[in-house]
Amino acid sequence: MCRIAEAVWLKNHPVAIYRADSIPEGANLPGDHCGIPRLLVRVARCGGVSATDMGHSHCHGSKSGFGFGGIPDRYVSACSASVVPEEIRSRYKHKGAGQSYFKNPEIALQQMETIKDYGDGKDVIVFEDLDSAESEGKPIEVVVFLVDPARLTALMQLAAFSKTTPGPAAIMPYGHACQQIYAIPRAEGESDDPHAVVGMTDMYARRFIAKDQLSFAVPYKLYRRMDSDLDESFLTTGKFRLNMDKCI
Repeated sequence: MCRIAEAVWLKNHPVAIYRADSIPEGANLPGDHCGIPRLLVRVARCGGVSATDMGHSHCHGSKSGFGFGGIPDRYVSACSASVVPEEIRSRYKHKGAGQSYFKNPEIALQQMETIKDYGDGKDVIVFEDLDSAESEGKPIEVVVFLVDPARLTALMQLAAFSKTTPGPAAIMPYGHACQQIYAIPRAEGESDDPHAVVGMTDMYARRFIAKDQLSFAVPYKLYRRMDSDLDESFLTTGKFRLNMDKCI
């Protein structure tokens, strides 16, 4: 178990996400729809390796979230996430009234447009137990923790420990669960001031994790900074450990 996971008494596996040319031998594949259960959740619970390519990624959101080129029509996706006016439903032959998360498709699209698209659909995304991926020298892009509120609090503070710029160390942006655990934190890794990304606020995907869990995804370079800060941080103090013990 990685040092950070041990310091916050994590009960599951931190998950490394990286890209490969082909699906690793013996890797678990996703199911018929959402990839979160067999990719992220399975590795967090059991370790090992899971992976998918575009052909095995059936959810339209995963085309963006897992770096397979992006959602073909973001406006249609924005309609699905919002209150859809009747004229829009008729024009786009939209089947339903939308999820009503946003007042209208234009507002939804504003939130979606900040999420970068990656890839061309010709490679593979791999989820692997972090210890294994690091020992094998895999090209890790993002590290994901599934945590309860107490451990989330600790990880957010560790991400802020040596941050030298103003503003939050962690953000909680709108997005599909797959975007929150990969595409958005990957983009943060391209910044000189990367943020951690709190996710699993996608109501559909929440059914696959514990009721008190959220995801905490960090670009690998931020994870390395957090790891290097660990020994001199609050995580090593008796007062923190006493408070943490009471919380969990």
